[in-house]
Amino acid sequence: MPTRTTRSMALVRTRRQPSGSGSAQEPSARSKRRKRKRRAASNQRNKQKRTREEEEEREEEEEVSSAGSSPLRVPHIRDEMYLIGDLELGAAIMKAQDDYSAKLARQTLLPTLHLHMWRSPTCMVKDPNLLRNRESATTTVLSAAPSVIGLSSSVGGHLLTRCSGFWVDWDGEKELGTVLTTAHLIRTKSPSLDAWLGKDDYDRDAEVLVHLRDDTVEKKGHHARLLYYQKHYNIALFEVKLEQPVQVLHLNGNVKCAEEVFELGRDESSFLTISHGTVQYRNSNLFERYHYLYVHGASEKLKYDNGGPVINSDGKVVGMVSKSTSGSFVPSSILLKCLDLLKEFGRIPRPQLGLKFSAIKFLDPPLIEQISYKCNIAGLIIEEVSEGSPAEKLGFRLGDVIECVNGECISTTVELDNLLLSKCKDGISGLNSKLDLEIGVFHVRRKLWRSKKLSVEVSEDSEVIVRGGYWPFEEGSK
Repeated sequence: MPTRTTRSMALVRTRRQPSGSGSAQEPSARSKRRKRKRRAASNQRNKQKRTREEEEEREEEEEVSSAGSSPLRVPHIRDEMYLIGDLELGAAIMKAQDDYSAKLARQTLLPTLHLHMWRSPTCMVKDPNLLRNRESATTTVLSAAPSVIGLSSSVGGHLLTRCSGFWVDWDGEKELGTVLTTAHLIRTKSPSLDAWLGKDDYDRDAEVLVHLRDDTVEKKGHHARLLYYQKHYNIALFEVKLEQPVQVLHLNGNVKCAEEVFELGRDESSFLTISHGTVQYRNSNLFERYHYLYVHGASEKLKYDNGGPVINSDGKVVGMVSKSTSGSFVPSSILLKCLDLLKEFGRIPRPQLGLKFSAIKFLDPPLIEQISYKCNIAGLIIEEVSEGSPAEKLGFRLGDVIECVNGECISTTVELDNLLLSKCKDGISGLNSKLDLEIGVFHVRRKLWRSKKLSVEVSEDSEVIVRGGYWPFEEGSK
């Protein structure tokens, strides 16, 4: 029998229950909404997780794909596999080796691998004299390198020669660059070792291409137009149309004996070539012009640096490589005067003395002592007098000594050429004119000093000096 308390609790439960058909389904609806919310939240978290995982996977793929190719692997083939004699296996082995060789070849074309795998190191690496200042020397060379270019010439579609050059001027308005290089670039014949015979031939219509560092196989080079060439000083200037400005190198007229210098050039692939040595003052041989200086210790193996710049440790251009003989270069003092004359006259005229010289100061000290003791003289010894020249007619003879020109003492042949070019600029009215020079000469046979007025021709052509001769057994000969 239920108690009063039990009946009261049952009555309370009855009152709390809502009436109608929805009263039993309401808790179930709320539960479904809560489940849907939980599922949606769970789905969102899973989606975010998948997104993060996908991003991480993409990053890993990008890191792998940034290498550009799969790692290089050497195919290892066991020796016994070559003895099996299976044709298909043999073909598979050859394919694996060929694939490896092809991939290795492609990798050697990369700029970081091509240089040290296929090229011997330059003096910047192997010259022990550069160990102390290799870093500063490298900086100097690389600062001048953008101005150094390669050139090639051809006639009738056949390669004539390759050489180097460097930019000396840039016209921003016309987008024209001017290259200074050697006249050997357009030389077609050189039948004699004696430059003073003037037998070399040149083709001013030769096709000349300038090769920049970024030139590819498809881009053979930029056509260059000849502005001017001078055979005696072996220089030529070309004009090139370019879209981008060029870095110009400026000439420094001061070069010191024993100064450390670098000869720069470009090889057939436009790679930089470098040779190192010290400036040497010495007498030229009788077959070469006497306006050269020399780089002692320069490499003789470089093929295409002819026409490239010679720079000192400060990066200043002190000359242009001119492969007349080993290490020879035209000093900047000569180049500057030539360019000044070209600007003023449109040509490079030069007084022609008809004489060859050697400097007393560059002889062996015992010889200098002997000359000083017997003659007490200094200057330039006459080594050759051209037959029929005004100098020969005026009494200049082999062995005589030139001490001064127009009152200025001369001790080297480079000083003489600098002086002649200066007098040419100041004292002539044009090409193919005459120039009067006051020459102080010591006649060694009579041991007499004389001052003689020598009237010489001024010409842009190469000077020709020929020793006189005769036929003693021919009829009518003297």
